[in-house]
Amino acid sequence: MGMFDRAPRRREVYERIDPTIRAASLENPSTSISNPAAWLYDALGATPSFAGPTVSETSAMRSTAVFRCVALKSGVIASLPLQVFKRTDKGREAANTHRLAPLLNGQPNDLMSAFIWKEFIVSNLMLSGNHLSVMEYDGAARVVGLLPVPWQQVEPRRVDGRNRYKIRFPDGEEELDQDDVVHVPGIGFDGVKGISPIQWAGKQPIGTAFALEEFVGRMHANSARPSGILEVPKGISDEGLKLLRAEFAALHTGLRNSGVVIPVDAGGKFTPMQLTLADAQTLESRRFQVADIARLFGVPPHMIGETDKTSSWGTGIEQNTIGFAIYNLEPELSRIEGELNRKLFTAPYYCEFSREALNAMDAKTQAELWASAINAAGMTPNEIRRKRNLPDVGPEGDKLYVQGAIVPLEQAGKTIASPPPPPPPPAKPAARPVVNITTAPVNVTVDGRRKGRTRRTVEAYDADGRVQSMIEQDVDE
Repeated sequence: MGMFDRAPRRREVYERIDPTIRAASLENPSTSISNPAAWLYDALGATPSFAGPTVSETSAMRSTAVFRCVALKSGVIASLPLQVFKRTDKGREAANTHRLAPLLNGQPNDLMSAFIWKEFIVSNLMLSGNHLSVMEYDGAARVVGLLPVPWQQVEPRRVDGRNRYKIRFPDGEEELDQDDVVHVPGIGFDGVKGISPIQWAGKQPIGTAFALEEFVGRMHANSARPSGILEVPKGISDEGLKLLRAEFAALHTGLRNSGVVIPVDAGGKFTPMQLTLADAQTLESRRFQVADIARLFGVPPHMIGETDKTSSWGTGIEQNTIGFAIYNLEPELSRIEGELNRKLFTAPYYCEFSREALNAMDAKTQAELWASAINAAGMTPNEIRRKRNLPDVGPEGDKLYVQGAIVPLEQAGKTIASPPPPPPPPAKPAARPVVNITTAPVNVTVDGRRKGRTRRTVEAYDADGRVQSMIEQDVDE
């Protein structure tokens, strides 16, 4: 039972096809184990270098320079958030509720976190030139997991216009269609697979680094001195020569015997062959190999500890680091994004690495970037606070702000008069009083006689309807 049988797949698995070796085999006398043919090296995934050591994608990691380059680049890319977005008429918006978002940023399978999965992708690309992740499905044929497979276990081939991937396991093998896997090829993709940087370009520099490391180790094992010449008297037997050689090696080699005086018998003479590491320029050669391996992976030498001819401070290092992000990381990010979007997403959804996270550890650059974005109305304060996992500051934080000192070019250097203040609003006319005149007949008694008169009442009101004054006057009829 294969490791992919725990989830149903969309397609039926093809029957197993047993591989056959047509050119030669281990039983073929023309293929010597001591001097194997090239096909056997390829089958084992290792080839000898001109310097002697055998180099493969696995053995290359024993080099400190290779290990550091792979760890550095894969770790940086793995630390970048892989976000899901939705294209809209106004640009795009984050699609954090998309069902694939937890796989890309949380847990792509039940064996590892998203960081380990992304780190595995990049390390495969750097060493083998290819990466393969198998899609896991639920009962509705929806992707619910991405399970990475070491490329050494994969045999890709072209069948009827489609790519098929035979995956080998200790208990058997399984063949999957191109639509059931995420295959990220490296440089040199021929439609089936990319080329291995180790086998195509890294075999010689890495093999030479191994040889130099072995040379230095053996030199130190013998007190950092090469062998000398021990002249013996004539007539010594072969048995005596063997005993003398064994006794000499036991008493005068190794670090504990460094500087010990060598006594010789009558007629014997010891002539050391002095050859220091500086004379052989071994140290300089090892430095060159570190730089050569860094060049293979596109990593600036100072980032893996080789600063012999490079200042550790200043703008030169800073520009090299920026160049590393632009010319090395960006192609790898685009390569991974392209394959994930092609296999996992349909419009209007897509995934993208957050390039802004590269500046997250540089507080000065990050602060300058955000300040510029606010002053140029590129981002709102609340948008920046959300990126820093801070709460919003209210409705005012959702507004765009811009500097107001920008003037047309023809007015540069001129004193710009302040605009005149707006005219005051017209004064409200004073409220005119309201006069109300009423008349009413009245009877009055004058000298005992009643007389008819007309009483006129004059009332004055203000604008609010309140009585300001009142006058009454009687007029004879």
